Order: sequence, then C-alpha cells, then structure tokens
Amino acid sequence: MFWLQTVIFTVIVLCLSWWAGKRRRHRHARLIVPICITMFGLLLLIGSFFIGRWEGMALSISSVSIVLSSIICLIIVTGLHLLKKDDPS
Repeated sequence: MFWLQTVIFTVIVLCLSWWAGKRRRHRHARLIVPICITMFGLLLLIGSFFIGRWEGMALSISSVSIVLSSIICLIIVTGLHLLKKDDPS
C-alpha cells in the first residue's frame, strides 16, 4: 500500500509541476511545486507525532510517502530540465 500511495503521489506532483511550468514562464516554476510539497510533507510528519496511536502512525506513513514522492519528482524535473537545457534545438 505504501508504494502504491507513493506512485500515486508522484504522478500527482509531476502533473502539478508540469502544469506550473506551463502556466508560468519562469525558469524555475517547475521546481517550486515539489519543494513546497516536500515542506508540507515534513510539517505533516512533525504533526503526526502529536496525534498518537494508529491515526498518527497512518499520518506519518502518508507524510513519508509524500516527502519521498516529492523528492523523486524533484530529481525527475531537475534531470529533465538539465537534458532540455543541453538540447541544441
């Protein structure tokens, strides 16, 4: 379940990042979305320690999945940006 959740979050963050890059013509607009979602996931992880019991554990697993998927997306978006930058056309 954890890996499925991570894959779904990765697809969602990639789509949001692509949409932000198309909407804004700024060079780094695609990088802002994964960074903001990473910060949100870390805040959610910290907050999960104060909830406790099974709900806190489920929230911490979800927040780790969010952080992991946003870091994966950040790596993918950065790699695509570097490949696009080196493209001579």
